[in-house]
Amino acid sequence: MRKLILGFSILSIVALWSCENEELNPEYPFTIVVKTLADSTVAQNTFVEVAAPIAGNTVFIEGYTDEEGRVSFEYDQAATLSVRASRGERPDYTWIGCTEIRLIPNQHITKNVYIEPYDTLLIGCSFD
Repeated sequence: MRKLILGFSILSIVALWSCENEELNPEYPFTIVVKTLADSTVAQNTFVEVAAPIAGNTVFIEGYTDEEGRVSFEYDQAATLSVRASRGERPDYTWIGCTEIRLIPNQHITKNVYIEPYDTLLIGCSFD
């Protein structure tokens, strides 16, 4: 009987310790993959901006894609964020694409963004 109680005690301590760490300090890693809309070719060296889609937001993360068209980030809380991938200097973009990403605790989320040639006559895809 003592062995059984000791076994359950050790098992519950290990279970509490492993769950407590994830719940108190969750991670929110995510990867953005940039591709062209026409043929899904990965887009290297594309500027990626991530921001909260609300006025006065303080969330702003940026980076460039690698040779596989990927850029990885990590945020510190659950959120739904706007993502813009672009080539060319603002406001004279040559290529642009947008999407949204929802971050979930302790799950690595991967999201594709499809870019296309920028058309100055079309409004949208901006969170400036």
